Amino acid sequence: MRATKRLRRGGENGSYWISYSDMMAGMLFTFALILFMAVYQLVELQQQKTIELETKEAQLSTQQSLLLDQESELKDKEELLATTTLMLQEQQAELEENRTALTAAQQSLSLQQSQIEEQAALLAAQQTQIDKLIGMRSRIIEELRDELRGAGLDAMVDRNTGAIAFTGAVLFDTGKNDLKQSGKDLLNAFIPVYLRTLMSEENSEYVGEIIIEGHTDTSGGYLSNLALSQERALAVATYCLGPEMTGLTAGEKRLLQDILTANGRSYADPVYAADGSVDMDASRRVVFKFRMKDSEMIEQMSAILEGTQADEP
Repeated sequence: MRATKRLRRGGENGSYWISYSDMMAGMLFTFALILFMAVYQLVELQQQKTIELETKEAQLSTQQSLLLDQESELKDKEELLATTTLMLQEQQAELEENRTALTAAQQSLSLQQSQIEEQAALLAAQQTQIDKLIGMRSRIIEELRDELRGAGLDAMVDRNTGAIAFTGAVLFDTGKNDLKQSGKDLLNAFIPVYLRTLMSEENSEYVGEIIIEGHTDTSGGYLSNLALSQERALAVATYCLGPEMTGLTAGEKRLLQDILTANGRSYADPVYAADGSVDMDASRRVVFKFRMKDSEMIEQMSAILEGTQADEP
């Protein structure tokens, strides 16, 4: 009975250990399974992380490549900006130079404009003076015509110059330089009217000179005719200033002496007939002329002004 009880007790212990062993095995299996699952999940997670890391590395590589491209592009843009800045600086410097040159040109143009305006004003003033003197000369010429006509003197007055010519036949015999009586009578009648008209209160300040010119025809030599023409002009001047000229007062003679000139022209200025031949009788003459004060300046300025007007479009 005791043996049986021991065996039974021993069998109960064996079953206990078997059950315990089974339980431990089950737990070990469960632990192994859990460990496996954990390892599997860990491996799977590591793979995912690896994939994610590789993906991120690829993205990072792409971004780095993009960044390098952007840096290269930025560098190119910086170089372009530096080149553009340099070009702008050069253009700015050139612009400043051009502006300085333009300012200088404007100042020069302004100065030239001022000079032109001054010259225009001066020319206008001179033109006014010339017009006044020319008008005065025309008035004096008309006054001479009227006074000589009123005195009954048949003298031709040139409308443009105021010159009055007397034929040599009235004043001198052929080839002579002594005044004939008819010439003296003519001068006695003509000179007082001529001088008093030119030296009147209205005219005296404008008349600067009275000129007596002797002229010959073209026969004979130039020098002999020059001597004859000078002698005749001098003979007329001498008579006008001498005691035989009774029509002038002493004061008028002194005035005439101050402005009188006598010249011989030989046959340098002959008179031509309508057919173009030399009119010998008309060429032998004595001419009385008067010159306005500053007449040479007036003639030069008139020529300049006429040339300027001709050049204007």
